[in-house]
Amino acid sequence: MNQGITLYHYWRSSSSWRVRWGLEIKGVKHVKVPVNILGAEEKLPGYVAKNPSGYLPCLVVEGHQPLGESIAILEWLEETFPQPSFFSGDAFERALIRQLAETVNSGTQPLQNPDVSKLHSPDKDEQTRWMKHWIERGLGVFETLLEKDGRRTKFSVSGQPSLADLCLIPQVYAANRFGVDMDKFPRCRDIYAHAMTEPSCIASHPDRFKPAP
Repeated sequence: MNQGITLYHYWRSSSSWRVRWGLEIKGVKHVKVPVNILGAEEKLPGYVAKNPSGYLPCLVVEGHQPLGESIAILEWLEETFPQPSFFSGDAFERALIRQLAETVNSGTQPLQNPDVSKLHSPDKDEQTRWMKHWIERGLGVFETLLEKDGRRTKFSVSGQPSLADLCLIPQVYAANRFGVDMDKFPRCRDIYAHAMTEPSCIASHPDRFKPAP
């Protein structure tokens, strides 16, 4: 079952990191193929034939249609390799995990996508201001949801990474890149710091896949 799996990814893509981390957590053997966004390789016909959106990541499983969209890929991983799970607790806790994940996946990350920020303005400073605004808004929502929930766990809802954390940690990495003050979001900041000690997170970290200069 874990043979013939190929992940097309970009080293600094937050959606790619989600899937790299998920594959590490599940212990799924696979091949990684880098796609250079800076060289517009994701727009080439060969890649678009796999993923019509022209975005990363894309998971190719032998004998099946390629999968785009990180959440769809992670849900497939969860159903195909149930343990360790990306979810915990009862139905309400699992819904909270999904809410937290979608706060990033739907409400934050797409608005900081380079295609969006460049369409917003050709000015790089304005692009950065735009991205910081939406990142801070999204992390603010995430932080508030954690505070309302009230638990003090190493990750968002438990001692193990969930789908929520697979989305949060790459988003905090992006926040640091764009100069967001993470002291405004102490729970998110502390969860990120703990994640940086986790072997599966370290193994999937962007810096491990940064292209040679």
